[in-house]
Amino acid sequence: MLAATIQIGAAPADIDAGKAAAIRELLEVTGAEANREELTRTFSGQLISVLQANNANLSDRAMSIIRDEVDTVVEEQLKSEALQKKMYRIYARYFTLKEIEGLIEFNRSSIGVKANRVMPILMRESMSAAQEWSEEIGPELSRRVATRLKKEGISIGH
Repeated sequence: MLAATIQIGAAPADIDAGKAAAIRELLEVTGAEANREELTRTFSGQLISVLQANNANLSDRAMSIIRDEVDTVVEEQLKSEALQKKMYRIYARYFTLKEIEGLIEFNRSSIGVKANRVMPILMRESMSAAQEWSEEIGPELSRRVATRLKKEGISIGH
């Protein structure tokens, strides 16, 4: 799989050209234009997890086919620039031009560069920690909910 970055193309016509240019610069400097390989890995992983949770017996060849097809769809969709246009609208909705310029300045600083470099790793590790934690508290949650429902006379049995 080749690493390819999403190209930030033309912004939607309803966003001021100056603001759109600043958003484009912010997306480039933060790396938020995303990496096709990362998107493919995420979508493939999710699809494989769902199939395995439904007791699908996936061979190495089947997982390879899933990854190839996901990569093809992701590449096709990114070329259409639908995601990029959505990103422009999101940034435009939440930030003024002045705020975007401030974010660009921060992201060009040494701490901003480091934050952009480690944030994807930090987020993956945080998500993993949250998943682990949810598994740890799951039995207690189930026990308490069952006890409370029983106390209230509510049956959710089959």
